[in-house]
Amino acid sequence: MTFRVKIISPIKVDEADLRRRQIRYTEHAGQDTHIQVFNLEEGPTTLDTPGDLLFCEHALFLEGMNTDPDTFDAILIDCVFDPALEALREQAPVATFGPMLTTLPLVSIVATQFSYVARAERQTQWLAEIAEKYGYGSQLVSSRALGISYQESRKPKIFDGAMSKQLKGAINDDGAEAVVMGSTTMALSDEVKNSAGTVPLFLPGMVALRVMEGLWSDSLLNQS
Repeated sequence: MTFRVKIISPIKVDEADLRRRQIRYTEHAGQDTHIQVFNLEEGPTTLDTPGDLLFCEHALFLEGMNTDPDTFDAILIDCVFDPALEALREQAPVATFGPMLTTLPLVSIVATQFSYVARAERQTQWLAEIAEKYGYGSQLVSSRALGISYQESRKPKIFDGAMSKQLKGAINDDGAEAVVMGSTTMALSDEVKNSAGTVPLFLPGMVALRVMEGLWSDSLLNQS
């Protein structure tokens, strides 16, 4: 039976970025999983301020509630800040997953301490708050920012250089035994992976999707 997943972008993106998200998730999905990434009709174009995050939560909640249970079996929020997760878990017509709530318990299994690496300083602060909220604050040793814009993050040369530098700092200076990416769908090049050595790198969006697929295949999600 096909597992039908609705993935909701946390920002209003252009068609190229929407296709990028669709491709990234489809590449990681199992052969019996159908992925469809939804844009926001109205929403922020970046998540850089508290106002952006509030706008995102409202828009994402509306899109999540506009889910047909005859068309989709589950929702995945495509954002590491898990916006609107609690409300959608209570009210959405299908099971709803947040990448960070799903990922952090698994990180704690393989590492006693971890770091975040996110694009902007404000985002590292939000991620630290999420770790504390979910009960993993004592295991977080650092939250590092790439210090680049959203547009720059889509340029491989700029992104790879900034990410490699911060990964080495998190591992060599901060003592991270695992690193959680501050984005759901970052493409990690060989250069980036090599900079981390043997330290595991967690992409929360991909981790959450695999967990969802496992629950579905074992009949641990409601299958209507």
